[in-house]
Amino acid sequence: MSSVGQLACRLFAFGQQRRVAKGAALPVFWRGSLTIADQAVASATTFLTGVLIGRVCSKEQFGYYMLGFSLLTFLMTLQSALISTPYTIYLPRVAADGRARFTGSALAHQLVLGAGVAVAVLTGGVFSGLSASGPELSAMLYGLGVAISFLLLRDFIRQACFAQLAAQRALAFDTAVAVVQLAALLALALTGSLTAATAFLGLAAACALSALGWFWLNRTAVDVDPRQACEDFRQNWESAKWLFASGLVWSVSMNLYAWFLAAFHGAASAGTYAAALGVVTLINPVMLGIQNFAGPHIMHAFAEGGPDRLFRVVHGTALLYGGLLVLFSASMFLFGDSIIAMVYGAKYAGNGLVVALLSMNLAFNALGFSFSRGLFALDGASADFKVNFVALGFMVICGVWLARFYGPAGAALGQALANFVASIVRWMAFHSAVRRASPAGAAS
Repeated sequence: MSSVGQLACRLFAFGQQRRVAKGAALPVFWRGSLTIADQAVASATTFLTGVLIGRVCSKEQFGYYMLGFSLLTFLMTLQSALISTPYTIYLPRVAADGRARFTGSALAHQLVLGAGVAVAVLTGGVFSGLSASGPELSAMLYGLGVAISFLLLRDFIRQACFAQLAAQRALAFDTAVAVVQLAALLALALTGSLTAATAFLGLAAACALSALGWFWLNRTAVDVDPRQACEDFRQNWESAKWLFASGLVWSVSMNLYAWFLAAFHGAASAGTYAAALGVVTLINPVMLGIQNFAGPHIMHAFAEGGPDRLFRVVHGTALLYGGLLVLFSASMFLFGDSIIAMVYGAKYAGNGLVVALLSMNLAFNALGFSFSRGLFALDGASADFKVNFVALGFMVICGVWLARFYGPAGAALGQALANFVASIVRWMAFHSAVRRASPAGAAS
């Protein structure tokens, strides 16, 4: 094999278990740095994609892209609950010689899920074309339906790399996606073909080509056994059913605001909301990098040190993570309006309050993240599921009303308040679960 091929295999593939063990021995600082670097690449790709669509397309087309992106986020949350999070939780407990088969089972689960949601989204496109919602929404759903299985596969590959503490491989994979995706979107923009629907097709091409490379380089490192995949799913479902229910409730309570805006005020209002959301994603490299690094380490902390170590790691993460997001939120109150006009154009000026409120929502979400993962480590997904009804109830009681009468600012405020209340309740639930846990819990 050439030197270039050898380098690609080291960076892009899972490799044998001895390589995983060696990668796990990297200093925590370097693993964290690589995780944040990967998230910087992934977030920059998403951000530049939004900026390109927002500047080239109309507010309405940007709004339709936002609706599709919110649906993608919803489905990614469900996939994480069903597949990625159980994989992250249980991988440290699997013997080294069984991890390739466990990874193969998770991959099989993901492929089945991706095919199913693709059919569902395409069916939605058919029905929307028959309704009064117009051809634009139908075209977006067709584009998303073709792309969705590849987009979900990309997220699975990333999360599998993080679960194996192999951030360098996630970085190589996301870099490949970024290059192809931005080139495809730029070509669409230059030819005047960029719309919400074609944007999703460009994303699909990037994910498909990169995933093919990943499959080739990992063909001997992932063992797919259909019988074992069924057995692993049955075992994972004991906790995944609560993770799935929790993710479903949380996604509904957080991802419907853009659809409320489109229903009450039109697709252009959803486009304004998308631009404000795009500004706050400037913090995504740090925010999601911390999540991708801290989530698996919280699981390892409990597996290796029991409830006491878990308690320290969770609170340390919450303090660092929440503090960074509070500082970011303060800066958005000062500069949010200038940034949104500079990045997306003058047509989005005057929406600094929306940017500031969405940044507050991120800060509250950061506080709740650590305690949520702590509950998962303690097999407390059922408690997290119940907490998410707090956010859902707030959306039903106040969020819809705020979005209807105050537009994008009301939707942003509804999200922020729901996250704030849910984070407090989640903190209380985690403390209660830690008190009930015994040191023997890690061994079991």
